Amino acid sequence: MSDNETSDDAALLAELDLLLADPSLWAEPDTTLEDRVVAAIAAEAAPSSTSSTSDYFIHAQPSRARRWFSVAGAAAVGAAAAAVLTVAVTRDSDEPADATVAMVGTDLAPGVDGEAEFTTVSSGVQIVLRIPGLPRRDGGDFYQVWLKNCESTELVPAGSFHELDDAIAWAGVDPADYPLITVTREQVAPPKDPLQGSSGEVVVAGALGECPA
Repeated sequence: MSDNETSDDAALLAELDLLLADPSLWAEPDTTLEDRVVAAIAAEAAPSSTSSTSDYFIHAQPSRARRWFSVAGAAAVGAAAAAVLTVAVTRDSDEPADATVAMVGTDLAPGVDGEAEFTTVSSGVQIVLRIPGLPRRDGGDFYQVWLKNCESTELVPAGSFHELDDAIAWAGVDPADYPLITVTREQVAPPKDPLQGSSGEVVVAGALGECPA
């Protein structure tokens, strides 16, 4: 790369920085922006009859490249604004869990322990599980997370997993009504097979509060 090309590149990047720093470009774009961007890119990308498309971009005059960069930069601003909004929403929702439950291994998983963080959102309850030490299950074998009521008469599935070192389960019930959480070892079964229910092979369990005696 020549000194002139390096200087041109630096100038283009400087112009892009100024463009992105302009507050007016963060306003909601005109409804015709997408059509104008597409038309501008198509016009600038059209090669001459004596050179290829790649040669055209390599040898394009700086002034034309700057014009293309300005239009593309305006489109990029809209994408950047959306990305910033997404990050902001993610950070705002990154709040402490509503409750954390200690998960303790049974005789089928002695010495294993971890935790389950419960967070209620509009779509249901999110359960972040961190239970290292369980052997990975693959193929037709997996772990199943369940929520259960205090009477142990109702069972709600909350997701199946290979491992639970760092997993996210979901359930569409109120954890106050189903405060018991268990993890069982399961195997794939046909749709109407009795094995579609819990195997009863509980490896870890916990409780969100105490059930009445």
